Amino acid sequence: MRNLTEDEFNKEWVTFYGNFEKAGLTEYYNTEKLQEQLKNASGALSEDTGIAYPGALICHINLFTAIAQRISKMVAGTFSIDEKSLLKVCLLQHLSKIYMYVPNDNEWRMKNLGENFKFAELDGNLKFGERSIHCATTHGIIFTAEEWEAMESMDKAKESNGMKYAECILSTIIRQANELAYAIEKERVKLK
Repeated sequence: MRNLTEDEFNKEWVTFYGNFEKAGLTEYYNTEKLQEQLKNASGALSEDTGIAYPGALICHINLFTAIAQRISKMVAGTFSIDEKSLLKVCLLQHLSKIYMYVPNDNEWRMKNLGENFKFAELDGNLKFGERSIHCATTHGIIFTAEEWEAMESMDKAKESNGMKYAECILSTIIRQANELAYAIEKERVKLK
């Protein structure tokens, strides 16, 4: 299983925290606690995703955020995107994975299936976007209707087929940036 070096994590943290400041989120979180949680947080359950290792979550969030910012700039001539809202959703959408994924204690599944992590036993049957909203609101964060929709955009991506054409542009950008980041991360694993 891959591990980020301290230097790699620190570089990712500087990017993440810089965006966190721009989004106005620093007042809601204990910086040291969040930093420590992200050092150990996985972005997925299995190795084939490319983001199933301690520290992978911050890498995914940073890649996904950078892609979302690029898409936003590409469509800026047609759509007005609030950068603070875009950053807010990008930075918060996946934070529930800090709690949802725990190291796998089944050595056979780790060795033979590459499942480095498993789902934690948590209250409620919430998808990661929903759980991230729950986590954020317990910290006092308030979402606009469009931000809320965008936070859940990956939860609904496979369920709503035709409904994606009725979604707000923020949701479209968030969903597309996520899909591209996941594809890039998965491809990087194949190339190694």
